[in-house]
Amino acid sequence: MIRLGTLTAGTMGFCTVAVLGLMMGKEWGQTLLASIITSLAFGLMGNWWMTLWLRSLMSAEAERSKFEAIAAQNAAAAAAEREAEQLKEAS
Repeated sequence: MIRLGTLTAGTMGFCTVAVLGLMMGKEWGQTLLASIITSLAFGLMGNWWMTLWLRSLMSAEAERSKFEAIAAQNAAAAAAEREAEQLKEAS
């Protein structure tokens, strides 16, 4: 997933700068060099962003699991409390 994001970001950066450079009438060598440098920069930013995003998703999933476990414990405690009250009322 991270590799795909990095590759996509690098490709987008390369294509964007190549098209803009050629549209502005820059020399092919200068445009190619700028496109390669931009591809590296966009790839690094894409890698950083995808890593950050995936870590955030994993953290959210762990937090959700933790809250589900707490909710299950609370539900079990409430059921036990209701059962105890019913037994008290019955006797």
